[in-house]
Amino acid sequence: MRFAWRVTLRKRLTPRNVILLTVLVLGLTSCAHTRHTRTKTPDPGIASLNPGWPKANKKWVEKENPILRVSFPQVADAEFVDDDELCMTCHSTYAKSFAHNVHRGQKCEDCHGPASRHLQTRGKEPGLILNFKTLPAAQRSEICLKCHENYACSQGSEWRTSVHAHKGLGCTDCHRSHYNVRPGTPATNQPGEETADLSSVLTLTALQEETVEPGKKLPSLRGTSHHLAAVAPEVCYKCHQDKYQLQAIAHPHQIGGPNGFNCTTCHDPHGKILESSRQDLCLNCHTGSPTSAWHSSTHFRAGVACTDCHNPHPETTLHRIADINHTHINRPPRTPMSVDDPNVCFKCHPKMLGLTSMPSHHPIKEGKMVCADCHDPHGQFEGNLKEATVNMVCYKCHADKQGPFVYEHPPVTEDCAICHNPHGTVENNLLKQPTTFLCLRCHSGHRVAPNFGPHIGAGLVDVGTSPLSQRAFYSDCTQCHAQIHGTNLPSPHNPQVFMR
Repeated sequence: MRFAWRVTLRKRLTPRNVILLTVLVLGLTSCAHTRHTRTKTPDPGIASLNPGWPKANKKWVEKENPILRVSFPQVADAEFVDDDELCMTCHSTYAKSFAHNVHRGQKCEDCHGPASRHLQTRGKEPGLILNFKTLPAAQRSEICLKCHENYACSQGSEWRTSVHAHKGLGCTDCHRSHYNVRPGTPATNQPGEETADLSSVLTLTALQEETVEPGKKLPSLRGTSHHLAAVAPEVCYKCHQDKYQLQAIAHPHQIGGPNGFNCTTCHDPHGKILESSRQDLCLNCHTGSPTSAWHSSTHFRAGVACTDCHNPHPETTLHRIADINHTHINRPPRTPMSVDDPNVCFKCHPKMLGLTSMPSHHPIKEGKMVCADCHDPHGQFEGNLKEATVNMVCYKCHADKQGPFVYEHPPVTEDCAICHNPHGTVENNLLKQPTTFLCLRCHSGHRVAPNFGPHIGAGLVDVGTSPLSQRAFYSDCTQCHAQIHGTNLPSPHNPQVFMR
């Protein structure tokens, strides 16, 4: 049986069959390779301009900075003296102000390092004590983080990866270590104020109610500190002078205004921008219109947040010189948290940028319209339209096309977008195609015999058989059918042909 099978196989493996089998195997391999390449994930570096679906990240990720860590500053061959009275001999001014400071339970050498060599030279030789005025910013921060990174301040743990640290700032650029108590500071802890048990690490006497004299108590930790003079927004203006305009101009989000906005409302100076400030913080106040439908909108489902469109720090100064182009005038909005419509829309909808530059377009780039005239970015209608249908949006400006008419054109009453592309086209009047080609998609174009049809008695011939008639009839249908959106007047021979 096995011998017979081998003989049959040899008879069938002729040179011609071998060639056919080889071609078949190579063809299957090629098809498999083609299927693999067609389904391969596209290169993320290649831009893809699709119909304009929002492209914001569904999960917002803050920029990750590496952990900034430098060597702790040291004074060579110096030893701890542990005697603050010796420091007061020359630095009595600092010692008196430090007595009212939240760090008053600390010793001078806890921050300035061992002072033996500094005392031996009576302070006349520089570099023998840790001086916050001469130390690099990163080393100044290392001294503060010795306590505040893990114990005294939970926000201090985020400092090493913060933008401020990587921009070359140190703790004492905003905080003053010898800050004094402001007049009118409360004498005791506020009700419900939490205190931490730091006795095993360091002693901050201001964390407890310390009795100095009968009936008198030291001020509380929070009452005395005021963040060690790092009070926003004044301390922020030292580097961010351009943001002062957000305090000078009255608006709902005014810094220091009636709603209590401050820089720290959205920003964490010890870390990064608060993730909640991108959306959740906004929805705490904006609970009614227009954000009531936000969670069911297309933008929300696509992962778009409030600050993706609303700029918290826009240019609010009045531009003396306007950017006047041949077709339009550029004047940026001055209202804080405003949307730079339509430019902000084009970030995610690049196709619409191209369409609005077509020969026939709505006057968006001329500055007479914006995307929000038709679309509600917070809405839930299809396409984020302001109305339930396309026609209702169009009728806001084109009321003469609304009717009702005695003789109506069914595609017009159904959807304006059947014939028009509202964002821009090459053809006039925002038509998707030239008039004749557009009409011939549904109509036969007068292809009727002379013995029947609407042209009986008019002496007209079949257009398809007369080149002269074709040039006349196929140039522009609206030359005769001018009332294409509907009419109340009957037309000759046929009352429903929408003629003049």
